[in-house]
Amino acid sequence: MGKKRKQKKRNVVRNAKENYERGMDLCLNEDNFDAALKYLLRAAKSGYKPAYGEIGIILYRENNETVKAEKWFRKAEKKNSLFPIAAFEYGLLFYLEKDDWKTGLEYLLRSAEQGCEVAYGYIGTILYLEKNKIYEAIEWFKKAEDANCLLAPGAYYYGLILSLDKNEWRQSLKYFQKSAEEGFVLAYGELGSLLYQEKIDIDEAEKWFKKAEEVGCLSAPDAYEYGMLLIKERGETERGKRYLDKAADDGY
Repeated sequence: MGKKRKQKKRNVVRNAKENYERGMDLCLNEDNFDAALKYLLRAAKSGYKPAYGEIGIILYRENNETVKAEKWFRKAEKKNSLFPIAAFEYGLLFYLEKDDWKTGLEYLLRSAEQGCEVAYGYIGTILYLEKNKIYEAIEWFKKAEDANCLLAPGAYYYGLILSLDKNEWRQSLKYFQKSAEEGFVLAYGELGSLLYQEKIDIDEAEKWFKKAEEVGCLSAPDAYEYGMLLIKERGETERGKRYLDKAADDGY
């Protein structure tokens, strides 16, 4: 009887591992997340701990099922199997979905310390926005860039630091351009304003102001700069005044 039980246990473990590996193959090589989730859930139900964090990642990143994802991240943590990428995603869940930047930062730092380079830029962003630790934030943004992992949001906030806090607009331009070109909408107006204020490229500035307006992200300062561009560079006084009025109405 003892041998049979051991053999049965080995079969369960082997099947769980096979389900896990099949799920990861579907996830990583075929982008078939629904099918991957089925296999990973089978593995998890057999107690295969590496599947827990992967399930959390798919539920959060692909399915936007925050509550279910958090349950699996917690299970992974309880079993000491919350690997770096899972800790990163769990940190983002706290920061972006639960508005809990302190807990989010803890998990992001944990993932970064274990080599998750994509966390670097998000750590820099939180340190800048929530703790106003400018120099620490810069260090993390630099680490992200050195690792070729400075994503569009991080590039935008790095640009803001350089522009607003360090008065290094030439450097900030590079990061606003990167962020805007990668589709981070908050960067559109900032890029337009910088291109206009420094008289780098008026046509390009107008293009980015228009893009910011189209996506509903033309802030009051950027609306003001757009209005001045229209008045001074295009001779469109009435149209320009409408943007100045918008900026004033928004408290600028």
